[in-house]
Amino acid sequence: MRLRHFFILFFTLAIALAGANLYIGVLLEEVQNELEAEQARYFQTYKLAEELRASSEYLTRFARKFVVTKDASRLQYYQDILDIRDGKVAAPPDYSSVYWDLVTGNLIPEPKLSARGAQSLEDRLLQTGITAREFNLLKEAKIRSDKLAGLELRAMHAARGEFQDDEGNYTRRGAPDQATAIRILNDENYSKAKAGIMKPVADFMGAVDSRHKTTLSALNARSDELVRANTIVAVLFVVSIVVAIAVLVFHFMRRGAKLMAAVEMIGGGALTQKAGVSGSDEIGMLGDAIDMMTERLHMAFGRLEEKVRKVEETSSELQQERDRSDKLLRNILPAVIAERLQNGEKMIADTYPEVTVLFADIVGFTSVAAKLGPYETVRMLNDIFGRFDELVESYHLEKIKTIGDCYMVVGGVPDRTPLHCQRIAQFALDAIKTIDAYSKNFPMPLQIRIGVHTGTVVAGVVGKRKFSYDLWGEVVNMASRYQSTGRPNKIHVSDAVHLRLADDFAFEDAGVVELKGHGAEHCWFLTGEKAASAEVIELRQRRAGSE
Repeated sequence: MRLRHFFILFFTLAIALAGANLYIGVLLEEVQNELEAEQARYFQTYKLAEELRASSEYLTRFARKFVVTKDASRLQYYQDILDIRDGKVAAPPDYSSVYWDLVTGNLIPEPKLSARGAQSLEDRLLQTGITAREFNLLKEAKIRSDKLAGLELRAMHAARGEFQDDEGNYTRRGAPDQATAIRILNDENYSKAKAGIMKPVADFMGAVDSRHKTTLSALNARSDELVRANTIVAVLFVVSIVVAIAVLVFHFMRRGAKLMAAVEMIGGGALTQKAGVSGSDEIGMLGDAIDMMTERLHMAFGRLEEKVRKVEETSSELQQERDRSDKLLRNILPAVIAERLQNGEKMIADTYPEVTVLFADIVGFTSVAAKLGPYETVRMLNDIFGRFDELVESYHLEKIKTIGDCYMVVGGVPDRTPLHCQRIAQFALDAIKTIDAYSKNFPMPLQIRIGVHTGTVVAGVVGKRKFSYDLWGEVVNMASRYQSTGRPNKIHVSDAVHLRLADDFAFEDAGVVELKGHGAEHCWFLTGEKAASAEVIELRQRRAGSE
């Protein structure tokens, strides 16, 4: 097994087991929460059932106490118990089965009851989640307790000389009948009614206990299953770690140590030393690679002197290649810019506040190219642009690029000559002459459109592997617009160009032209040079000298 596959398998298994362990832990926590919730529900249910039973006992006690002592507080406590149980008033804090014992024993103050937050015993029992059967048992106990309360109220009213009228209200007055009251609260009928209350309460608690035990049993069984599953996952995790360590030690580390010893010997100069490690895994492959490497090193040292001799022979050739590369770089970029790149300058971007840009393209090039075909079209462009290149060199201008049939040249970049505009003008006039001369021997007529504008540009080198020297700025866009809106074999120039050349060159007013993205601009057609212009003479002299 390869080391990569081994680690992928081990970490996949480890992540899976860790995830299973985490998932089981979450399930165990859920089961524990359910157990706690079930215990809380059981306790609350038991507490409420005990409250019902205890309230019945307290009602009996306070009724008997009242008919004997006529103590009004016992009658009040009796009514308070009924009101709390029926939800007319809220139970006081710490309301338990011994609450009224503490009150009657003067261990805690008498309750100050309020209807705020009141909730009947039945509603509180329903909130614990009891079943319908369990609720019916409690309901039966409550009904029986209410009937018993009727006997107790009858006895207490008799003790006060109050008896029922035909409608069942205690409006009839008579002599207090304490003996009858005592008999009502102590005869066999009362005892049977009392016992009748406890029977459904006992059945209710039995049903709750049974359901509680069943629920606990199911939750405990589920918890046991999860614990067993967690134990199995933990054992598998430990076993996987032990197996991984054993594989690493016996299959990889020992062979790796042997491989390192061989590498140290090879590093000491023993180039005939073999690694002595085999296998289809990474260590075996590394051993084979080291054996092959030592063999090749042995052979390489034998050829080293021959290579040194050849390196000395080729050093001069390398210098020649470098010279060729420098020349090629200078053909692509201006000489000054190429030198800056060779000196290590990585970002070249300069602002030139006063330059002149020219664009020229062939009129109807698409139609011409369709008639010529691809080969003849390329040859035509090569001939024309080659002649333009000679003009660029003679006037010391800088060719920027060609885009299809479009030719772009600039004056004043990077050579900061004050005659940049004059040189561009002379180039434009000669370019039209060149096209006219070329067109005479061409199977179809050729014409060009030229646009010129002067102003500020940013020039720089872009690209990392293939360098390109380019211009950016409003001047470039405007020059392109003048070219695209010009006329065949006309030099379309801006007011700025006319202003700089008016003393040396002749112009024809071209009126106002709408330039896309710039609005209406006044423009001119450059028609030729004026005779005896000093600057023109200087340009001619420089050109003649360069030729």
